[in-house]
Amino acid sequence: MPCNGKTCVSDSKPMEKQMHQVSCSRHGTWSKQQTQNNIDNAVKLASFIDALDPKWLLDRHDIRTLEVTEDFCKFLRVDYPTAPRVTTRRLAFATLRCEDVSAVTIIRGWVQAPERLKPLENAYKMNSDSLLRIRAFKKAGKLTPEFLKSTNRKLLEVCLPESTPHGLTYGRELRLCYLDQANIDNIPTLSIEYAISTNEWRLKGNDRTDRNTLIDKFHVVSALPYVDEIVTDDGLFKTIYPVAKETGHVRAKLVSNSEFFERF
Repeated sequence: MPCNGKTCVSDSKPMEKQMHQVSCSRHGTWSKQQTQNNIDNAVKLASFIDALDPKWLLDRHDIRTLEVTEDFCKFLRVDYPTAPRVTTRRLAFATLRCEDVSAVTIIRGWVQAPERLKPLENAYKMNSDSLLRIRAFKKAGKLTPEFLKSTNRKLLEVCLPESTPHGLTYGRELRLCYLDQANIDNIPTLSIEYAISTNEWRLKGNDRTDRNTLIDKFHVVSALPYVDEIVTDDGLFKTIYPVAKETGHVRAKLVSNSEFFERF
């Protein structure tokens, strides 16, 4: 039962007995559907998602923050229970500070007030423009190891928590000590995203920077470490999967639509 051609299966028990489907955060897949010509199909898809009662994958920024926080706590040698990345819709929406409403309600809301999608459109355009600039830097030889190290350090820094899980604040010196030794190879989604990005920066193979491609990349980066299977016939996923797998953080396997339906 693929959702928009991509179904993340998060339970490793036999499929016939128990299958948990995972829906990525609403802003990506559903905003793609809302902008298609046939709004009726988008609403039908949203109804289908609601009927599945799926598990929910947290927003990619929340996942990244959890990963960095856990790595930071390891550095501090502070116990920190691993927080689930796959949860209920209510809890997933709570992290986004959003009202827990159905997929159909969200789609209809976007149809009635398309200006709500403007911030998302701006974000996707900014990501697309940034990717093109980085490719130009790469071609000009400006992506030096020092530049990349500095960029990765800043990315880790913005994800650091303000205090320990026990509520204790820490000083700037401890923060700097962590950043000096931190390695994004230890952060699953950052490691996967970096591997995919550096592959693209070579300007070979897939050079798509369109909005829907960026949404798909955001979703696959978040899902690969935390679900068992991704059901898809999307050529993009098959292209970036081997690159991501080299990081050692990929849990999911790619399953084609036909392979998935053969199980039933």
